[in-house]
Amino acid sequence: MLRRLFILFIIQLAFGCDTDEAEFPELLTSDVQQIGSTSVVLEAEIKESGSIRPIQYGFLWGTQGGLNIFNALEKLDLGSTDAKKKFSVKLENLTPATTYFVRSYAAHPDYSQIFYGNEISFSTLN
Repeated sequence: MLRRLFILFIIQLAFGCDTDEAEFPELLTSDVQQIGSTSVVLEAEIKESGSIRPIQYGFLWGTQGGLNIFNALEKLDLGSTDAKKKFSVKLENLTPATTYFVRSYAAHPDYSQIFYGNEISFSTLN
């Protein structure tokens, strides 16, 4: 009986934990699409949702690099999710011939922890 319990314990240890799950959300900000003089399409992917669920997610953008949730000129919160996913949004009313910086983000629902994708830049057309 003791041997059986020990074997069950070992099996639980080996298969009971999901070691493939990331601890924190992992994001990838993709290159922008459909650049116009006043609009652009932003794309990103939540590659791993991490153990924080649900997470708030969206985009940050502005005319200065080094974006974070506190210094970004604009923030677009797209809601919450529990899963990996790709997401995109069309920004309008941008200034022509201007360089913008964009970054995706994911956050704990109360924004106590914030995780960022890579930052990219683009210039709107004249």
